[in-house]
Amino acid sequence: MSRGRVTAYSRWRLTDYLLQRAAIPLVLVVLFAGLPVYGTLRSRPDLFDGPQGAMFARQLFTNSIVLFLPIGVFLAATGVISTDRQQGHFRFYFSKPVNVVAHYVQTYLLHGLVYVALFGAITWAYGAITAPQSVAAAMEAAALTFVLVGGLGFLLGALTRFDGALLVLVYVLSMAAQQLVAQSTPELPPPAWLTQLARLLPPVHTLDQLRNHFYAAEAVEASQLWHVLGYGAGAFGLGMVLLRRLPLAR
Repeated sequence: MSRGRVTAYSRWRLTDYLLQRAAIPLVLVVLFAGLPVYGTLRSRPDLFDGPQGAMFARQLFTNSIVLFLPIGVFLAATGVISTDRQQGHFRFYFSKPVNVVAHYVQTYLLHGLVYVALFGAITWAYGAITAPQSVAAAMEAAALTFVLVGGLGFLLGALTRFDGALLVLVYVLSMAAQQLVAQSTPELPPPAWLTQLARLLPPVHTLDQLRNHFYAAEAVEASQLWHVLGYGAGAFGLGMVLLRRLPLAR
């Protein structure tokens, strides 16, 4: 696969991501976070001044701006392989000597880098309007989110054309099961099967906790961090193996 062909595909994929995938969560952020904050500041320009204002700005950031994280990563991580397979685009892409795995790994990495950069830009813009927020911490949270959810999306895309629906289903099921286990008490322990299921499913509850630590500039547990990174990397690696072994035309 020549460097020129890789560059040409990268430009096309970048345009596709920005116009068809990133635009939706960006518009939602503007509508549900940007416009309300702007309207509030016009009537109360000193709202975010002082320590209390900074605390309120961080809480508002966590509750509104971070809508970009789950929606953005679902759109960035799904439909890449499955859409090409379903619409027959792969026949055009790979009509010339092109490494299939390298092509989709490149697309995955491109989506991840732009996704993280966009969330950093959103965080900076929000901090400029309200109170300063840690752009580095926000980008770390976005990168960690993409490693886990993006890795799962890559694996599901290599397996089936229903990767989008399955990714949402797995994410919601994982969060529900793990929250139930986390909120249980010694007096009311969860069923053994639920505990086992929560351990096997992707650690999305742990991911949520780690993101909150990042936003609050708090230390994170290395074991939790490696659990999330390892699960996402493992799913991505398995997806590469399946992509190499399974035919695209199926």
